[in-house]
Order: sequence, then C-alpha cells, then structure tokens
Amino acid sequence: MTFDFSLVKAERLAKYHDLSQFDCEDEDINDFIKNEALLYQEKKVATTTLFIYNEDIIGFCSIAADSLKLKVPEKIRHEVDGKPIKEFPAIKIARLGRDKKYKGLKVGEGILKWAFGHILECSDMVAVRFVTLDSYPKRVQYYEDLKFIRNTHETYTGNAQNVSMRFDLFNAIPKK
Repeated sequence: MTFDFSLVKAERLAKYHDLSQFDCEDEDINDFIKNEALLYQEKKVATTTLFIYNEDIIGFCSIAADSLKLKVPEKIRHEVDGKPIKEFPAIKIARLGRDKKYKGLKVGEGILKWAFGHILECSDMVAVRFVTLDSYPKRVQYYEDLKFIRNTHETYTGNAQNVSMRFDLFNAIPKK
C-alpha cells in the first residue's frame, strides 16, 4: 500500500485536538504528545505540529530552537572569515511520532521532509545552520542514511539512551 502524504494536513497542536487514540508504540513519545506537548508549546519550549489524514492524527513533530557546539577540528572546518564559531544556530526536531496504524507507509519520512521544508523557510528569516535531534540508538542508522552525523562534542556524548545527531543545512541549500 502506498500513502500519498500530499493529502495530509499539517495543523498546530491546540486544546481541542483529541490525542487519546494516538499510539506510536513508544511510551515516552505517547506521554509527551498526550500530556506535555501543549504545555511545552504554551511555555515557548517547543512547537508541535500534528499531521492529520481523514480526520485521523497520524503523526506529529515538535520543533525547538537550539545551538550546537562543535569540537575544535569541526570548528575549523566551519570557520567564518577565518574565525572558528563557538556555537552554531540550530533548530531541533525535539520529538517526532507516527501512529502505529501507519507503520511501514513512510509517514515518518513525510513528517521529516515537512520539518526540513519548514526549517529551511525559517532559515530565510533567522540564521539556522544545523538541524539537530536525539535519536534512539536503534534509529541511528536511519538518520545516518538521511545524512545526519553524530555529535561528538563532550556536551552530547554522555547520554546512553539517546544519540545526539546533526544535519548541516549549508549542504542542503542550493548554491546561487
């Protein structure tokens, strides 16, 4: 079965959305979307977009501002006018979930593509160099296949539950 993501509507999370039936088969992600996402949004910590297909919430993505520290050799590779930058502006894909009913239909990939488009639009108004996310160890290869790389700065390597990763938007923006 193929899924036409162009038929999906993106809508900002609001109090009236019924999330009770949403289940992405991950207790932590389910708890976040059902009990914390709206509060995070109200407190300006992360903004959540729901993806709706035929009135069914099929997934969501929470996005937040971030900054990224690099190790010295990485800083040198990303110098601006010969000066290494200490921290780079980033946008974090803070949480992403896809309902289990849509497993295997590349809904998560569609949500990621939407997020990248949204982030690229934002980068035209406010400087953003990297997209960051924290991957479950079992999903690292998936993100590496999408050209994310692991963050190796000591700030990001102490958590065994998640792997901090980044994507350099500079490589995704067409050169003029």
